[in-house]
Amino acid sequence: MTDVRRYTDLRLAQSSRVHARLIERFIEVTESELAGQSDPFVRESLQDLLSTMRDDRRGYGMIGGVMAVSEAA
Repeated sequence: MTDVRRYTDLRLAQSSRVHARLIERFIEVTESELAGQSDPFVRESLQDLLSTMRDDRRGYGMIGGVMAVSEAA
């Protein structure tokens, strides 16, 4: 593998890990908000958002070469 290719791969992995960490923080905030909501519509909306963010986190985790984070709700 060329140095340029390896450097690009490393940068992509690093960027993906940063994205995965940020998404994890958004997930934590959303889970906290969900815990305080009683409105069924808002709860469903937040659960949908959580599902999307978990999928995104999983994708960034695979690109970044990190292990998937727990799927606990």
